[in-house]
Amino acid sequence: MEGTKNYQLSTSVNEGILEIVFAGEVTKNTVENIHTDAITIIREQTPRAILSDIRALNGRYEDFIEAFFRTREMPQHVKTIPSVVVDTSKNKAFQSFYETTAANVGITIKWFHEIEPARAWLKSKIQE
Repeated sequence: MEGTKNYQLSTSVNEGILEIVFAGEVTKNTVENIHTDAITIIREQTPRAILSDIRALNGRYEDFIEAFFRTREMPQHVKTIPSVVVDTSKNKAFQSFYETTAANVGITIKWFHEIEPARAWLKSKIQE
């Protein structure tokens, strides 16, 4: 059904790290809404670091061209926040591409497959 929100975002803050857990379904039609909702949460929370856990997100929409432009359209204040994505080990080519294209516009982001190493990496970034 068009207009139905079939994804959920839940948040918590731990030691200055905003953790956003994404769940549900993502499609070509909802990916922009998910992105907008996440940016809104980040603006409201003003975190020192961001952990996005997308392991429970189904139906990945990983368009390389859209990811390229999405990184360039990221609000400047979000670009400066160290970030990680915790994901399954599938789609390594997309993960590598996203890390590289984000770095090219000054975004510090890294992909992880386990949450504890992701948190440790973020803590090291906010202590620098």
